Amino acid sequence: MARTVGRPPRSAAEIQEFRSKIGRHALEIYRAEGFGAVSMRRLAREVGCAPMTIYAHFEGKTDILRYLWADVLTDMSNDIQAKLTRIVGPSERLETAAHAFVAYWIAHPDHFRLVFMSNDVTRSDVRAFVTEDATRAHIQVFSDLIRDVLSEEHDVKMRTDTLISGMIGIALCMNTIGDYPWADVTLMTKQLLTSTLAKATSQ
Repeated sequence: MARTVGRPPRSAAEIQEFRSKIGRHALEIYRAEGFGAVSMRRLAREVGCAPMTIYAHFEGKTDILRYLWADVLTDMSNDIQAKLTRIVGPSERLETAAHAFVAYWIAHPDHFRLVFMSNDVTRSDVRAFVTEDATRAHIQVFSDLIRDVLSEEHDVKMRTDTLISGMIGIALCMNTIGDYPWADVTLMTKQLLTSTLAKATSQ
């Protein structure tokens, strides 16, 4: 009896491309209708495959959401690194990165809502994502930049967390309360940097 020849296994590159394709379709649905409209069955129809094929690449809807979060954060980090390419001075590098961070989320409000304002997600899902090394690496960039500016400081984490939360706050206000006459974003980001880097008055 002749052996039936099936489809050869996908290569790692093909698997990654297929996951990216699923992610792109999920993002399109999210932008048009919100993440509540994303389902494995609908994605299968959009991609043109059986639902089980989607499950072969993602455990479920939440796994796709985590994939999109990671993809967006990587895109944001790549944007920052591209702007830092020709910047040498430590202070200038930190300021450039801060402005790029805020500008990215304002220029991509859909990405901001996806990462910071997603519904249908549990606290444990968020905790699992933010504790991953790959996720923390996006924050570590700012820790390293702050440490380069304040080489003798020992409260780098506090300053990093203050800066990150402040920058997210600026982007949140711009994306959700756009009718308010906010001060210039560049000036607000500079003020945030000045406050973050100021010498602590008490320890």
